[in-house]
Amino acid sequence: MEPTASSSFAKSVSSIHMRSALQSRYVIINNKNVYFIRRSASNKIRTAKYTLITFLPIFLFEQFRKWSNVFFLLIALLQQIPNLSPTGRYTTIIPLTFIMTVSAVKEIIEDVKRQRDDRDVNNQQVNVIKRGTWTTQKWRNIKVGDIVRVRCDEAFPADLVLLSSSDPDSVCYIETSNLDGESNLKIRQCPYSTKHLTDPKDLVELGGTVHAEPPSSLIYDFNGVLMQPDKFNEPLGPYQLLLRGTKLRNTAWIYGVVVYTGHETKLFLNFTKVPYKQSSVDKITNVLMIIMFILFILICILCTICNYIYHEALKTHWYLQLEEYNAVSF
Repeated sequence: MEPTASSSFAKSVSSIHMRSALQSRYVIINNKNVYFIRRSASNKIRTAKYTLITFLPIFLFEQFRKWSNVFFLLIALLQQIPNLSPTGRYTTIIPLTFIMTVSAVKEIIEDVKRQRDDRDVNNQQVNVIKRGTWTTQKWRNIKVGDIVRVRCDEAFPADLVLLSSSDPDSVCYIETSNLDGESNLKIRQCPYSTKHLTDPKDLVELGGTVHAEPPSSLIYDFNGVLMQPDKFNEPLGPYQLLLRGTKLRNTAWIYGVVVYTGHETKLFLNFTKVPYKQSSVDKITNVLMIIMFILFILICILCTICNYIYHEALKTHWYLQLEEYNAVSF
């Protein structure tokens, strides 16, 4: 029997749900970095462009994307061949090396600043439950499933699901200007089943799991379920999510469980690789260098042909006795 359209549609929907389930994560509250499918990303972030190993190949690749550098490199290599160039061997390679060195120093200085900023961010501290007690941890050591305490005017170290807050209405206010540019404060609501957990001792004993969607770059979208023993499963949405890059405002403190860390946070998933940019001058220079290179090739071919014709013609003038001398081509 041939499959009907409805059965095909049902299979498609089933496969989508199965694929979504395989990608979903189960965050074990108050546990180490454990969930069913795979390990989460480290909360250590890195925005630096180079390492000691990758600096040279990446730098050279970017520099020789400029046709002017390629052109002068070819000229410098040709000048190293004896009796080929009327100029010195170092008239091109020394200026080219100087320009490349200055560019390398500039790139190193800028990347060192990025590494310093990364280190400052990764070494910020926050209160975390570790092995049943409250401790102070660096941001880079935070794991999925950790419960953290963030105070007023502090930034959130990772993407958190809000558990409870100091506000009597079980809400908190966040500033998202670093994330979406909006200066007005936004409100977040504690889940009903955890809003009463304002005593740190209660949070140490908290168990259960958060079934969350896979990491996504959609900052206004989140779906999850808070599951606790002997309690109903409570749905979670964007109003229970505290994003990295935002700050707590007008609220003394909040408690939250980490669901996404490091480069899996929505903040970093929205980072795009900086495209290679060329100024108008660089674009014009590249075109001129290509034209100049083609003209050089044509001139070389023309001079070679003329030199061949000239010497072939001289062979008929026997009385000049040119065979006794070595003709030199210029």
